[in-house]
Amino acid sequence: MAVPLRWEDKALPSHIDHLKTANQQYDCIVAALNRLEVMRQATPTGGVFAPLATGGAMAVYNLTVTFSDGQLHSLVCKIPHERQLVYPSGAKRQINTTQELLDHLVRLADHLAERVPGLFPRSGGVWHWQTPEGGTRHLLIEEFIPGISIERMKYADEERWTNDLMSTAVYVQRRTAQERLAIATFVRLWDALDRRQFTSDPSPWNLLVQPYEDDSVMPQTATIIDLHSLEEDVGLSYVAQRLAAVYGLRREVLEQALLPGILDALGQEEGRALLRAELPQLEAEAELAAQRLGVNLQQPLLNAIRAL
Repeated sequence: MAVPLRWEDKALPSHIDHLKTANQQYDCIVAALNRLEVMRQATPTGGVFAPLATGGAMAVYNLTVTFSDGQLHSLVCKIPHERQLVYPSGAKRQINTTQELLDHLVRLADHLAERVPGLFPRSGGVWHWQTPEGGTRHLLIEEFIPGISIERMKYADEERWTNDLMSTAVYVQRRTAQERLAIATFVRLWDALDRRQFTSDPSPWNLLVQPYEDDSVMPQTATIIDLHSLEEDVGLSYVAQRLAAVYGLRREVLEQALLPGILDALGQEEGRALLRAELPQLEAEAELAAQRLGVNLQQPLLNAIRAL
């Protein structure tokens, strides 16, 4: 029997119909709870949907399920916008439909849950169906990860610093630690994907950390909550350059966040060996870029790796 549902006022009518259909036709909420192994002896007695985000490629809703014993459990429901989603993943394989993309994300979540638990939300499953008018609909359900994005944490610290509520020394220390954690988390993703795939958007907006009551305590782990297109057959040189493009090529970033973050993920000895092994390729790519642009933008990164 489908779980009774209700919605907060800001839910879009089309999304209400969408979720009603998936719940009534496929009992998707119970199926997701079973897949995530959170079903208890108690039974789910109701669910409340609340919007989390409506921009981007998919609308995101939080679903809070109530059980007959009074306990609550949260899920994340993602509804692709009606435009087709395309998820390119390198020359060897091309994912061209929304259904292929979502099925791929489920397989990817399952793989990461086995290899590196906690790095990415576990998948509760995906459902596809057609409307009577011939349209295609999809729903993806994931584990809910509580927390705050690393980028939002950085903004909160910046606001406290500019309002003289945090010293410059503490602000710099915390910002460096946040960027180092973000970089290490994305390198762990590359490592978990057999060191051959990497996301096109390693942004701190896509990382959640657990909330801490004590602001002086920095989180040690983060969860990637959104994976964009995955580039295939990429080595550590690409990963380092992509991260440098997002987090900056300033000397202090390279020496205190980028390279330490890579070493945190791969281990000190192995990380250094891998980075040094990538130098010839990095130097060749930097030279080609310098010939086109008239300036070697990668020189700070090269110098930092040589100094390891």
